[in-house]
Formats: sequence, C-alpha cells, structure tokens
Amino acid sequence: MKNQMKIPDELELAFQRLINLLPDSLKGDDYTRRIIFTYLKLGGEKLARQRIEIIKIHFREKAARELYETQTLSDFHVAESQLLEPYISESDSLEFPTE
Repeated sequence: MKNQMKIPDELELAFQRLINLLPDSLKGDDYTRRIIFTYLKLGGEKLARQRIEIIKIHFREKAARELYETQTLSDFHVAESQLLEPYISESDSLEFPTE
C-alpha cells in the first residue's frame, strides 16, 4: 500500500518539476519521492536538485554494474560452450540405439 504524501500547495509545482528530472523508473518510487520532498522542504529546490543529481549518478552506476554482470555471465557461457564444442560430437547422444 502506498503512503500518500501531502505536498503543500506552495511546493507542489517545484516538486513536480523535480520529479520530472528523475529517470522514468524512479519517478513512481515512494522512497525516492519522499527523499526529494524532504530535501525540497528543508533546503529548497536548489538542494533538492543537487540530491537528484546524486540519485541519477547512483542510478547510472547501478545500471552499468548490472549490465556488466549480465555481459560477463553471457561471455562466460559463450566461452564455456566454445571450449566444450570440440569434445561434443553430433553422434554423442543420450538416446538408445533403435536398431
């Protein structure tokens, strides 16, 4: 269940501007929205924008790390299959002869 934040009318426009700066996948994230609201409320729009830049850096680093891990795993499977290929012939089978 989502917690609905009550954004004061005087901060609503600034809050929406700030949320629009986030990557799409974070725009609906309640935790991120609460952080942005807290920075906006306590430090103003300039401080909230600085926090958004930090959030975006972390987001890009996480995405790059996940991509690297995915590629590394994929590369490992390709290398493994290339190493095993000479040892596996088409006549190798787990099927029983049908003669």
